[in-house]
Amino acid sequence: MSTTDTLTIETPTGTVHATAGPRRTDSVVFELHGAMRGSVHVTGTQHPRYWDQFTAVRACLGPVDTYETTAPDDALPRLARGGTGYHGSLTRYPADYGDRPEVSVWPPTTAAGNEPSAKTTATLTAVLRACADSVAQRDDLPLILDASRLRKTPGLLRFLNWASAHADAAAVRYEAESQSARPAPDLRRITAAALPPRPCTSPGSDPPDRSRGRRVSRGCRPEPRSHRPRRRSSRLPGTSRRSRGPVRG
Repeated sequence: MSTTDTLTIETPTGTVHATAGPRRTDSVVFELHGAMRGSVHVTGTQHPRYWDQFTAVRACLGPVDTYETTAPDDALPRLARGGTGYHGSLTRYPADYGDRPEVSVWPPTTAAGNEPSAKTTATLTAVLRACADSVAQRDDLPLILDASRLRKTPGLLRFLNWASAHADAAAVRYEAESQSARPAPDLRRITAAALPPRPCTSPGSDPPDRSRGRRVSRGCRPEPRSHRPRRRSSRLPGTSRRSRGPVRG
């Protein structure tokens, strides 16, 4: 249950009360009491898959947006019976399909970078989710999102320009590495392939083709044999080659 300005959140470590402060242009800060003490910062941000659409809210443990600055260790939220501060965040954004929103969580860690217990993680996640849901249902949410867009767009553009230049430089580097990894070309093969075919020489200067009884030129195809029809004799039977008259006995 919750009142107008205070959320009552049931967690594995006990009940946490989160009281919302006045809106700070593009954010709302909740003060924690009960099973936890400290604060949670909630602001507008871009959709995780559509960077040009500021339709999401992000809740961070601590009094500031940890994506832009770091809160001092003594300002981090902690359990009422513990002295360890915790980092972590949760982003709530509209789903692509259906009315139920989606959530992405940056796993909580201690100020020293250690992973907390499962029970503590569940408590921190429940508090982040409740604060994000509360801001997402506020009447002034469009004002928070628009102010967040105006403040974060310059930094987002600088990041996108850096990412584009980094990708272009990587592509040039990979191309150079690919070229250097290729084997050196065989200049002899390239030269031989570029030369014109060797002209045929006279048959007398080439060795004979003994398989066919004729000479061939190196590098040239042998000329086909002539298949002219044999001349048929015009002599009449019973005549000689000289007189072509009848042979006398």
